[in-house]
Amino acid sequence: MKKVVPNGAVVKALREQLENLSTQKEMANEIGVSVRKLRMIENENAPIAVLTAERLAKVLQVHRERIITPEVAPVGAAEASGRAISVVWINDEDRLIPRHDYDIANATCDEGQLYSEAARSNDLACVIETKLEDETGAYAQELFDILEGLTWSKRRILEDIPPATEIALRRRLRQLIVLLKGNDIWLYQTSVLRRLPERYTIAEEGEPCTYQNRYVVALGPPGEYGETTMRVPIDHGQPSVLPAWSRFKKTLTVGTSVSAGER
Repeated sequence: MKKVVPNGAVVKALREQLENLSTQKEMANEIGVSVRKLRMIENENAPIAVLTAERLAKVLQVHRERIITPEVAPVGAAEASGRAISVVWINDEDRLIPRHDYDIANATCDEGQLYSEAARSNDLACVIETKLEDETGAYAQELFDILEGLTWSKRRILEDIPPATEIALRRRLRQLIVLLKGNDIWLYQTSVLRRLPERYTIAEEGEPCTYQNRYVVALGPPGEYGETTMRVPIDHGQPSVLPAWSRFKKTLTVGTSVSAGER
């Protein structure tokens, strides 16, 4: 599973600014990690899975790149020789995040994950990247109907789903996943934080806005070479600007610790 390195200081600062989920316990529970793991993320920049980074960014209401440390090339032979090496990365320019973009969806066979993600999302978007026959089309339609019915757009947010209903829905989701996979149709999923109201121009500074979570489920062929991801279109609701990062400098010397600081 691919992992990324979070910027713990940024994560902690953004968390503490939230009105809700500002404590480590609340945040850890929301993104599905232990409190100890969240502490390691914030204090030690502990690597995390891409899906965890996406959930964390969604809760913090920022783009994923805002909380991820840029990748640094390996030190290689220069490190082995014992010389000090300075590595600098810079993003001094603001970056435009377009309304319509692409994201990487991950393959899933977990009906529990499909159920849970749909039940805590505002709405559902479906992407179909494979041919559907009458039989598989009926399976797909039923699956999307179940997932859409779980979203907040179709039910009241505070409405609890009876346990018997949840068990029946999960069982049927599992059956539909197996039926689709038996016809070489895989399910891929991701989610996106949308800024509303919808528009095609950047909002003026200070304009009121709301954020909604959209769950994206895609139907596609199995990975030809064992891939478990698929590129899918997403809609951010409106374009936005990702602020520039500060400059960072790290000096690495064999046998010594790493020092870091802003310039």
